[in-house]
Amino acid sequence: METSVAARVVEIIAVELQVPVERVRRGVSLRRDLGMDSVAALNILFAAEEAFGVRVPESELENVDDLEAVLALIRRHELETTRGDR
Repeated sequence: METSVAARVVEIIAVELQVPVERVRRGVSLRRDLGMDSVAALNILFAAEEAFGVRVPESELENVDDLEAVLALIRRHELETTRGDR
């Protein structure tokens, strides 16, 4: 995934969780370390969908707990969108 995409995802997470961008990094638990709850997870999802033009089912948020998981989720649905699986 492009570095600019990762940087934008970090920015979205930081804004939605109201934490400094520097705290959102690989290996940090969004739930345990940064306080993400289900509402914040939905807000991150909605912001990512808008930013990247993807559609991610809410049910897929259940196991998302770190930056890598958010990036993988967006990447997977971005690929589906570009293939026409809208």
